[in-house]
Amino acid sequence: MKGANQTGMIHFHPFSKLPEVQMLIFVTFLITYLVSISGNLSISLIIWIDRSLHTPVYFLLANLAAPEMCYSSTVAPLTLTSTLSMEKTLISLRGCGAQMSFFIFLGSADCILLAVMAYDRARGVLFPQSRIEPAPPAVEAWSLNRWTTREVPTL
Repeated sequence: MKGANQTGMIHFHPFSKLPEVQMLIFVTFLITYLVSISGNLSISLIIWIDRSLHTPVYFLLANLAAPEMCYSSTVAPLTLTSTLSMEKTLISLRGCGAQMSFFIFLGSADCILLAVMAYDRARGVLFPQSRIEPAPPAVEAWSLNRWTTREVPTL
C-alpha cells in the first residue's frame, strides 16, 4: 500500500478555545456587524428622507444598502453564536443550504447592482447632460415596494 493516501483527519479550529480570546473575537465581530447594519440603515434612511438625494446615483446606492444589510445578516449571527458558545455549534443540512442560498443570492445581487452603478457612472461621465433630472416617483415607489414587501419579510 505504498501509493495509498496517508492523510489523517484534520481538525480546523478557526477560533481559540480560551475564554478571553473568544470574548475578544465576539466583541470584534459584534461591533463590526453592528457598524455594518447601522451604516447601511443610515444610508438608506438619509436617502429616503432627503428629497435632494433622489437622483439615480443615490437611488442605486440605497438599493445597494438594502441587500447589503441582509447579506451581512446571513453569516454574522451564526458566527457570533459559535464564537461565544463553549461547545460546537452545529448547523443542519437544510440550514446550511438555506444560508448558502441567501449568501449566494444576495452576493450576486450586490454584484449586479455594482455593475449597474458602474454603467451609470460611465454613462454620467460620457453624457453629463443626461444626468440633470431626478428619478421619477414611480421608479422610487417601485423600488421601495419591492424591498419592503418581497425581500425583507423573507428573512
